[in-house]
Amino acid sequence: MAAALTIAILLALSVSLVRIGAVAMRLTGLPENIARFQCVSALTGTGFTTHEAEMIANYPIRRRIVVVLMVLGNLGLISIASTFIVAFVRTGPDTQHIAIQAAILAATIAVTFLVLSNKSLDRGMCALIGHVLLRTTSLGKDGYHRILQIGKDLSIAEHEYFGPEIPTDRLDLEGETLLAIRPAGSWQTTAAADVKTLRPGDTLILCGDEAAHKALARHFGRDEVRN
Repeated sequence: MAAALTIAILLALSVSLVRIGAVAMRLTGLPENIARFQCVSALTGTGFTTHEAEMIANYPIRRRIVVVLMVLGNLGLISIASTFIVAFVRTGPDTQHIAIQAAILAATIAVTFLVLSNKSLDRGMCALIGHVLLRTTSLGKDGYHRILQIGKDLSIAEHEYFGPEIPTDRLDLEGETLLAIRPAGSWQTTAAADVKTLRPGDTLILCGDEAAHKALARHFGRDEVRN
């Protein structure tokens, strides 16, 4: 039973590490689906060589996050393998005891994954992790959230607007293209052409290069507000 509990704890820690790493990656501007996949790849030592991996290798903070996950992943796999070996060695040659131990381990793993794959729990954990990282690290201080990388230096990002209420056609976008707007307090995104007035707290979805995103973040005063 102790072996089953040990493996459950190790699995829970591994899943939690993936979530922490994914949230940290997301705060650097990496899209969430890419961030989570690359964190799983790093933790398990799979090492997929894709275009997405270049988005991590070329960004120092992301590289450090991946290195930590690689090291911890190897330690975790070794610990799980050792626990399995010790658990079955202690049972001896008795087939019945081996079957019981295997059933307990399988049930423990199944229950652990069932709990950790709960969507409500996942959202709550990610929100808490993001809150802690924002308050205790420099992550997320760029002032915008990149949601899709289109090319080497072109991406779609979300910028939160803090200025006064103005018509959208008077907005200075620093050379970026406005795609859509999500009103403050709403999850509904509206095409930019259908929104006539921009209000404080609205989120802009824009397409542009890295320099334009950073210039717009400074223009909106995002850095000053978050720091």
